[in-house]
Amino acid sequence: MASINLHTSRPSVYLDQWVWIDMAKAVAGKPRRPDDPKVLAALRDAAAAGVAFPLSPVHYFETFKIKDPAQRHNLARVMASVSYFRTLRGGRQLMRHQMLNAMHETFERPAFRPTPPEPLGLGAAFAFTGKQGLMTVRDATTGAKTTEKQLPGVGALQRKCAQLGETLLIAGPADDEVATLRKNGYMPEATEAMAASRLAWEELYVSLLRDRQRTSATEMRVQVMARELCHEHLDLFNEVLAEYRLPLERALGIDLQRPGSGRAKMMAFSDRIPSMRLAADMKAALFRNAQRTWELNDLYDIDALSLAIPYCHVVVTDADAADRVRRTKGDQRHDTAVFSTFGPLLERLPDLVARARAVGGDPTGWDVSGPGEGFVTTLPDGSWPSLQPTSAGAT
Repeated sequence: MASINLHTSRPSVYLDQWVWIDMAKAVAGKPRRPDDPKVLAALRDAAAAGVAFPLSPVHYFETFKIKDPAQRHNLARVMASVSYFRTLRGGRQLMRHQMLNAMHETFERPAFRPTPPEPLGLGAAFAFTGKQGLMTVRDATTGAKTTEKQLPGVGALQRKCAQLGETLLIAGPADDEVATLRKNGYMPEATEAMAASRLAWEELYVSLLRDRQRTSATEMRVQVMARELCHEHLDLFNEVLAEYRLPLERALGIDLQRPGSGRAKMMAFSDRIPSMRLAADMKAALFRNAQRTWELNDLYDIDALSLAIPYCHVVVTDADAADRVRRTKGDQRHDTAVFSTFGPLLERLPDLVARARAVGGDPTGWDVSGPGEGFVTTLPDGSWPSLQPTSAGAT
């Protein structure tokens, strides 16, 4: 069991991208399985009762990859009807907390266990930066936030505009809008290039393993963990060490006369960072299969699961990824149910619904944006509406 419970206070279920795609097919009348419409209805009922179905940056990346605007549009509507665009916190905040907690347990600095940040929020900005960035209604002249006194009903309007904005954002642009967006800095190729660079980093290690004699599973795990820290989190690691004035050599008890003297303590520290450990273990499982060809989807799976498993109560992913998680005991360590089929999820939903109702509050989470009920999921077929600012412009 993990040393700390990071699960969201509201019951939460993370659904892999394939689940959302299959639900969109069910809505279109082309379900992959006969029971898919029933599954979608159960998900919507659970969401309406307050169970959170958060998205992560991976959902945005994978949706942006879909070339057909109509398919993105339909997928966005299904996501809106279940997730309400609740998102898991991105940026560095969650990893920073995990790293500080590992430092507290391993090095006793900080002296007190750090307070965890709230992992659940709303919208794409929260997913990518960890900061809430919902649409607001402001005066077009002064830029001041419009009050209810100035414009009765503005709170409800703000909520609806923000919900529509989040749906349109993940749906992406229509084909005839791309040229205009590019003039204003829209450059999806930058994201693709970044993903390709990360994939090349893993492929490099595959080639190194191929050129060496056999590497033991223990040694490979050490190497993969070191690569994960150095390639994905080194800036943050250096930042928190400097913040607490903690020289690495002293913290690890390194003896320069004994090579490897700090390895055991460094691994103890690394293993206490839940998301990094999950990512390294899943990558090591792939590296041990010499016949496996790495694909971008492997990285997306690892990114998504290493974030979702510590924080969500249930995770639904593909069979291959679920098997790797179970073999490394990532699900047991965090007491998170990891499924690759819908049957076990449907069995678990009634308990999650009961717990969500006990939490109370607005089941959609959108009360922070403005008053109202539910989530406005209505989008016009075949076109993307534009929001034209008036004297109280939407920003």
